[in-house]
Amino acid sequence: MKVPRVLVIGSINMDLVSYSDRIPSLGETILGNRFAMVPGGKGANQALAAARLGASVSMLGAAGKDSYGEQLLQHLNNNGVDISRVKRADTSTGVALINVDARGNNQIVVIPGANNELAPEDLLQNREIFEACDVVVLQMEIPMATIGQAIELASGYGKLVVLNPAPAHEIPEAWLSKIDYLVPNEHEADLLGHVKDDFYFSIRRHLKKSLVITQGAKGVSFSEGKTIVFIPALKVQAVDTTAAGDAFIGGFSVALAEDRSMEEAIKFASAAAAISVTREGAQTSLPYRKEVEEFSGG
Repeated sequence: MKVPRVLVIGSINMDLVSYSDRIPSLGETILGNRFAMVPGGKGANQALAAARLGASVSMLGAAGKDSYGEQLLQHLNNNGVDISRVKRADTSTGVALINVDARGNNQIVVIPGANNELAPEDLLQNREIFEACDVVVLQMEIPMATIGQAIELASGYGKLVVLNPAPAHEIPEAWLSKIDYLVPNEHEADLLGHVKDDFYFSIRRHLKKSLVITQGAKGVSFSEGKTIVFIPALKVQAVDTTAAGDAFIGGFSVALAEDRSMEEAIKFASAAAAISVTREGAQTSLPYRKEVEEFSGG
């Protein structure tokens, strides 16, 4: 089997995580159980997820010239992600404030910091890495103009484009015909302003391949022609769902780069996500390929 080549363009954050029995209501102060500081950012999470699942991964992103930036890039490098093209900006590294309750549900506020410094010009200066990959993975924690430039470059080189619209923003219609796979979760799909059935068909007709909606513990729905296919989730005891979506995107992208079928790709990605929710943290919860293969049976 060929080594899948994945290019991830996205955010690099330090996650500041509080654990408590429940998430406080508006204006309420509660006592937490403990605190952790762990590497995160949707882009970095998805890059590391793909690397642990066997891909050759390059990352384009931006980190500050501070201690958080140093720690985060070292962690990515230690996990096999090529960080040679990551921009070092004269501002603070991005951070995410995450509250996790006893059921593993979370609430997240992101302060982008250096992530906002990743510009379209930075991608144009590294266009050769687009030509060298199989799949380009994007989220929405970096500037919209930069995302648009990434889609243009990837599409121009004939590469598969996976867009995870998180956090949810309105997606320019001009992008859709150049995106192969749009992968929101249920909440993000709702925020994009469409009734679910209409959303599938109004968006799907513009995409190159498929709309995939992850539905947490229920499973995953995806469009296949004029039909909607549902694959139920693997049953596990959730501890922390923070990285579930990123684990899914990483696994999905690797499977696509390996030329797996849509159903195989979603099952592989779902297994990676299922394992991740049984562990605490973002990048610390992401599984290795052997674990996913043993868990899913292939």
